[in-house]
Parts: sequence; structure tokens; C-alpha cells
Amino acid sequence: MGPSTATARVRRAFLAVASILAFISAARAENWTYGVDVGVGYTDNVALVPTDKTGQTIATTDVDFALQQQSLRLDTALKGDFSYLDFLQHAYSGELLGRFDGLAHLLIVPERLTWTLQDDFGQAQLNPFLAPTPANRENVDYLLMGPDLTLHMGSTGFLDLSARYARALYQTSPFDSNRVLASLAWGLQLSARSSVSLDGNTEHVMFDNTVVNTDFERNSVFAHYEAQGARTDLLASLGASEVTAGGATTSGPLARLSLTRKLSAAANLTLLAGRELTDASTSFSALQNGAIGAISSAPAPVTSASYTSTYASVGWQYERNRTTLGASARWEQDFYEGQPLLDVGRSGAEFKLDRQVTRALSAQLLGSLYYTDYAHANFTTQDELVGMALTLRQGRGLEYRLRYSHISRIATGIGTGFTENIAFLTIGYRPQLPTYDNAGNPIDVPETIAHPIPSPGGIP
Repeated sequence: MGPSTATARVRRAFLAVASILAFISAARAENWTYGVDVGVGYTDNVALVPTDKTGQTIATTDVDFALQQQSLRLDTALKGDFSYLDFLQHAYSGELLGRFDGLAHLLIVPERLTWTLQDDFGQAQLNPFLAPTPANRENVDYLLMGPDLTLHMGSTGFLDLSARYARALYQTSPFDSNRVLASLAWGLQLSARSSVSLDGNTEHVMFDNTVVNTDFERNSVFAHYEAQGARTDLLASLGASEVTAGGATTSGPLARLSLTRKLSAAANLTLLAGRELTDASTSFSALQNGAIGAISSAPAPVTSASYTSTYASVGWQYERNRTTLGASARWEQDFYEGQPLLDVGRSGAEFKLDRQVTRALSAQLLGSLYYTDYAHANFTTQDELVGMALTLRQGRGLEYRLRYSHISRIATGIGTGFTENIAFLTIGYRPQLPTYDNAGNPIDVPETIAHPIPSPGGIP
């Protein structure tokens, strides 16, 4: 793929992001934050090699924003965090690093018809067995849109029908695709805050490049239950899925569990678990962040074929007075039918501690530990990150920030380890904006510290 093609695809990805922003332009953003900064940094191992390290000075421009808005006709949830890195000694070309996730629901007919627009943009590794340098990353965008129709059947029955068109774009990998999805759910409203339904989904995936990819169809049938309590939200699904590709059929169980529990006025617990047939584009769209709060590069999309993913994650968040503490852990096992070299297990944990030391000075400490095991390919890694940040605020929004992190990889088999130390000093603007509840009344929202250290490598 030539540079012009890659640039065009990145441009299309940002047009998708812009479409989400245009979707909400007529509505008042009631709960939102944003920040921008510029600065300079230094890494002592820009190529992420085990020996003969080369340092590099890096200029950075950072932008982050988060928005949640609800109105009579429009609900939106947007989150973006980007860094543009300019390698001043030209080890790599300038790189845009970051993630955007946007979701908007437009109510067309009250209680009947809604239009949904979703976009997810970020990076993924190209080769899972190489260090995650800028040369081993690509931009990925997944855009999805379509209508939702709800029909009421008596006082408690309902019928939900949805249709979606999706477009997956990869900067380098030949996995671009068009997707058509449809779903139907017949259910009962058990109470004002709980329901049960029988759901059926179908998805047809058509690839631009059918030489290296095989179009497939994925169908699922499952029972679904959801409930919202005073302190607990629960969603659970149980059923089966089937994938047909090139005349071959693969089937397997479908199970999903999502549990959110408010432990106290200061603490929340989240649990996710499941087993399902999925693929690289769907997994990219559904990536979840951990305690550190930022999604790093997604795993390499080594194939466009479906695979079976079994996963579990837990997250804990504590916020009190001047202290915020978060911890999370996750485990995942991916199985590729007929391609054992791609089977992979991933597990790890991360934490982040924010402390408002004084009215003007805040501090942050974060860390993570992750394991990756391609058992049949003789490749295992242990990735570690330890970082800190100090932020000094002046006036209504001016910020000075010093960030440092130590990144290391221990690898066995065909892998290669490395260590990296990287630091940035930036100056930026982050206003303390007013936020509002659903009634339009202003509320106080604790300030958060954004932007983990952007690294030319980082940990996948």
C-alpha cells in the first residue's frame, strides 16, 4: 500500500470522527472536559532493541476530550485521547497515537424509532512477534450506523428490531470490509427496571480483498436478561453462535456477563466475562480500557477469520476527597480453528493512583503487568510499565506537567526483550468546566489527570 492510500484511509477515519461530532453539534454539551498541551520529551531506546540503544528527542502535541450529553432527542458519549509525536532526529516519521470512541443515539419517533451512529478509531500492531514501535503499528477505524425500531405488544411485551451497516478500515492490513448486521429481540418487561428476551443476530461480512480473505456469515441465538437496581446493574446472555465461511461451519457457545456494583459512595466494582465467536474488527470496536484509563494499541489482526474468545475482567474504582484509586485485571484466551500457531493467551493487571497534593499540585502513580503467550509459536512476553506524573495548575486552566515512565519486556522463544525510559515536559490548557445533571443543575465533577505517557513503543 502506498503512502497516498494510507493517508486517504486515515483521512476517511477522521471524517468518521467528524461525523460523530457533527451529529451532536445542535445539542448543548452538558458534561464534558477537554485539554490540550505541547511539549518535548526524550526516550533512551527509540527502536525498542535489547542492545545498542539509540536515544531520541520527541516533540509532542496532546489533545483529549470526553463528553456525555442527554436531551429529549439525542444521547451521546464521546471520548478521545491523542498525541502527535514528532521524532526530531527522524528515527520515524511523525505519528498520531491515540483512541477515539463515539456513540450517538438520535430519537426520530419517540419510543419507537432511533438512529444509532458509532465510531471507533485507534491503532493495532502489525506483527505480534515484533516490538511495538511506530513501524509496527497501523491505524484502524470501525464505523457502524443504522436504525432501531421498538414495537410494544400489550402492557409488558416488546419487539426490538435493529439493522446496521458497518465499515472496517485498516491502514496496512488487507482486512477492509463491509458488514450488514440485523437483530431481533422478543421480550417481556418484568418490571420498570428489568426485562428478559429471546434474541437473534445475523452478520454478513464482505471483504474488499477476497484473495487473502473469505467472506463469512455469523448467526447467534441467545436468551438475554438485564436489570438495574439501586446499587447493581446486571446484563447476562446465554446461547450459541455459528460461523459459515467458504462452505465450512464452526459453532460454539455464546455467554456474556456484565455486572456493575456500587460498593459505597466512593467505590464501584465492574465485572465482565464471556465466551463467544468473534473477529479482529469486532474485537477492536469492543476494546475496554483498564485502571490506567487509556487503550493502548490493539493486538495484531493476524487474520480476518473468526475465532473463539474466552475472557474475564474485573475493575475497581475508588474516589474520595482528593484521592482517586483504580485497579483492574483481565484474562483472555483466543482459539483459532485450524490455525494453532495463532492461539494466544493474555493476562495482566494495572493500577492508577491520583492525589491532589495541594490546590495547585497533583501527583499520579501508575503501573501495569501483562503476559502474552503464543504457546504453539514459541513466543511469550512479560511487559511491565511503571510511571509517574506531576501537574502544576495556575490560573483558570494553565497546566505544567512532568511525566516519566519505565517500560520493559522480558521475552522467551522467538521474542526479543527491551527496556525504555521516557519522559515528557509539557505546558497546556485544561479549563475546569461546569457540568450539569439531567435537570440542568450544575454539579461538581472531580478533576482527572489525563494522558498516560505517549511512547514510541509502549506496551500492547
